Amino acid sequence: MANQAELALSVFKSVRVKAPIERAWSVFVEQMETWWPATHHIGTTPFEAIFIEPRVGGRWYERNAQGELCDWGTVLGWNPPHAVRLSWHVGPGHDSPDWVADMDMAKASELEIRFTAEPAGTTLVELTHSKLERHGEGAEQLRALFDGPGAWVTILGMFAKKVDEGIA
Repeated sequence: MANQAELALSVFKSVRVKAPIERAWSVFVEQMETWWPATHHIGTTPFEAIFIEPRVGGRWYERNAQGELCDWGTVLGWNPPHAVRLSWHVGPGHDSPDWVADMDMAKASELEIRFTAEPAGTTLVELTHSKLERHGEGAEQLRALFDGPGAWVTILGMFAKKVDEGIA
């Protein structure tokens, strides 16, 4: 169970989509490149595809048009279509404004995305970004950034729009 300090450095967001749980899950874990903001990439150029390998221990990574692979994290929990837990290795570069991946698990925060089927074929998608203290001194600033309008709120909004289109 998380202590108060860990909870204070966590971000909680949710969105309700107009689709059954299976579709919400599929769009989130299998079609991420269709809704994830193109500006949010780690490689030298925008991604062409984003992959979440469907197993505990699997990789979460992007591939650009040149074939460059850049890791974002690792699959920590896999329970389709109800939940996925991922390590998040992405953060600001130490001497650069660009974001980079540091694959040291001791420095990785965690994402848990839960999918709950609701009446009338809708699905509640809840995201928790926790263990931000692992990112070090800038953890409070990262929490504020991830909690702000340009981060998970925007990203989940883009996800919901894609799911609600019904054409993925």
